Amino acid sequence: MILELSGISKTFALGAERVEALRGVDLALEEGEFAAVIGSNGAGKSTLLNVIAGTCRPSRGKVLIGGRDVTRWPAHRRARWIGRVFQDPLRGTAAHMSLAENLALALRKGPRGLFPLLSRARRRHLEEALARLGMGLEGRLRERVDHLSGGERQAVTVLMATLARPKLLLLDEHTAALDPANAEVVLEVTERLVAQDGITTLMVTHRMDQALRTGNRLIMMHKGQIRLDLGEEEKGRLTVDDLVSLFRRAGVADDELLLAGAPANGGK
Repeated sequence: MILELSGISKTFALGAERVEALRGVDLALEEGEFAAVIGSNGAGKSTLLNVIAGTCRPSRGKVLIGGRDVTRWPAHRRARWIGRVFQDPLRGTAAHMSLAENLALALRKGPRGLFPLLSRARRRHLEEALARLGMGLEGRLRERVDHLSGGERQAVTVLMATLARPKLLLLDEHTAALDPANAEVVLEVTERLVAQDGITTLMVTHRMDQALRTGNRLIMMHKGQIRLDLGEEEKGRLTVDDLVSLFRRAGVADDELLLAGAPANGGK
């Protein structure tokens, strides 16, 4: 088992008020599983990813990665096993550095000024990695990342997150800030890279259509709990209308979510 969450709860204190973001969450992901997580605003989706990544310690419960109890480990100790991509395309790369330097960092090869130190074989390896994106970026290794478009930059971020073949990939609405065309390209790149390396993946999305057609598992969260957990065969039989009905039965009244079945503006 790659990921095991047992009885995870997280309570935040907001002044005199206490907010329970997660309430007794149990979740297990086997090697190679790709689970899409969907839920209303405040369902606990991002908090769940933060608990797994180690940027947020649970109030109760255990987190195991690859069979190791990492509940009390800080994020930097877990980082060698976890790749993560955020919603903001600017967040996952170093803008002032070249593509080669960013990719070298992803391979844990050191900080700045890396391009001149890269051997011909290493440059070839990075070019081959970029060629996997199908965007023609393999000929632009020396180019600064801030010269890339938002879609290109997010695709590179996904590549960087998977380059060292982590045990677990966390995707936090990673296509939501992109226009529909770029969102589709980045999602296709993501699915291809994940499938090629068999990386266990947890993807948070607000898009019902995206949740239904991506990965082999569908998890629905509401008010800090997992309300629905479907395997590939079960979710394959659902339509967006079916999923809307399931949400309504669970008491979800988030109009933004329930109207997000088909993309109109890139998921936002």
